[in-house]
Amino acid sequence: MKILSRTFRIFIKLFISLLTLVLFGCSLFYINTTIYNFPDKQEFKGNFLFNPYENLPDSSYKANFHAHSIAWEKVTNGHNTEKDLFDGYSDRAYDIIGISNYHKISTYAKSRSDLYVPVYEHGYNVFKSHYLAINSPKVSSFDYPLYQLASHKQKIIHNIQENGALIAMAHPKFAGGRSFSDMEQLVGYNFTEVLNHYRISDVYWDKALSAGRLTWVMGNDDTHDLVKEATFRIWNIIHSSKRNSDSIMQSMSEGKSYAIWSINQDCDNLLNECSLNEQTLHIKLDNQADSILIIGQGGKVLQTSFNTDNVSYLIKKEDPYVRTVAYNTNSHIYLNPIVRYDGKNVPLSANVEVETSFILTWLFRICMTIFSILLLLFMRKVIRF
Repeated sequence: MKILSRTFRIFIKLFISLLTLVLFGCSLFYINTTIYNFPDKQEFKGNFLFNPYENLPDSSYKANFHAHSIAWEKVTNGHNTEKDLFDGYSDRAYDIIGISNYHKISTYAKSRSDLYVPVYEHGYNVFKSHYLAINSPKVSSFDYPLYQLASHKQKIIHNIQENGALIAMAHPKFAGGRSFSDMEQLVGYNFTEVLNHYRISDVYWDKALSAGRLTWVMGNDDTHDLVKEATFRIWNIIHSSKRNSDSIMQSMSEGKSYAIWSINQDCDNLLNECSLNEQTLHIKLDNQADSILIIGQGGKVLQTSFNTDNVSYLIKKEDPYVRTVAYNTNSHIYLNPIVRYDGKNVPLSANVEVETSFILTWLFRICMTIFSILLLLFMRKVIRF
C-alpha cells in the first residue's frame, strides 16, 4: 500500500508539474498582448449607395480558398496529397485552387496553374479562431493558444495584415471561435467565410454588417478529406476583367464576387445583373429561382419573392444595407451587400484602424508577467513537495 501511495503521489506531482509547465508556456504568449480601443459600432450612413457589382466585368472565375492536404508529417488534419486536391478541383473546372494548410503555404499549384494564389490557414488556438491569409507572401506564426479577448483576435489580424494578405475570417460560427460581440468590434479583415461545410455563419455576418463592419462574403469547402467530407460544394464566383491573379485579387477586394452553396456540386443559377436605379435595387439571375430574399439591418428579411429570375427593391432611408440570397433546389447564391456611404469613402472594415490603449496594454502585460512568475514558483513548490 505504501508503494502504491508513493507511486500515486509521484504521478500527481508529475501531472501537476506538466500542467503548470504548459500553462506557463502559454502565458508567455499573452505577455505580448495589446489592448485596443475599438471604434463604436455604428450602422452605415449616407445619402449614397455603394454597389460592388456596378460595371461588373463579363469574365468570371471559380475559386476555393480553403482545403487541407497532408502536411506537417500528418500531425494536422489532412487526408489527401496536394496532387489529390489539385487534380480534384481542376477536374471540376475550378480556376483558383487554394490549398490552405495550417501555417504553411503550398506551392504545388504554382507551376501547374496560371492563377496560383498562395494561401494558408492561420490559427492553433483551442477555440478555432482562425483566418485565411490569401495572397500572402509569407506565414505569420504567432497566435494566442488559449482563450482570446477581442483584442487578441485584433492583434492577430494586424499581424497577418502586415504581410500584405487579404484576410478572410474563417468559419466564425464554428467551435466558439467568435462571439457576436467580436463581430461587432473586430476590423481590418476583408472577407467573412459565411459558407463553410462545418457551419453557415450568415447570422454572424449580419451582426458585423449591422455594426458598420463591412466585409465581403466568402464560401469555401474547408475540406480535410475528399472522400468523407462534403467537397466541391461551396465556392466563389469572382468577376475580373483580366485573367491574372493580381486583377482577380483586386476584384475580390472590391466585392465583385459572390458565394455559392450547392447540395450536389451543381449550380442552378448565376448572377446576371445587380444594378441601382437611384434608390431601387434590381437583381437579375440567369434562371428562375425558387425564392429570392432581400435581407437588411439585423438580418431582418425585408422582402421575399417566389419563382422568378428578377426582383426589385426600393431601398428605404432606414435601410443601412441590404443583401440578397437566392434559393434553388440544388444551390443557393449569397451576394455582397449594398451599403450606405458618404459617396467618397467606402466603409470597408479592412481600412479601419484601431487605437491602442497604452495604459490597459501595459497593465495587462504586467499582470501576465506576474502570473507567469507565480506559475514558476508554484511549479517549483510542487516539485519540492
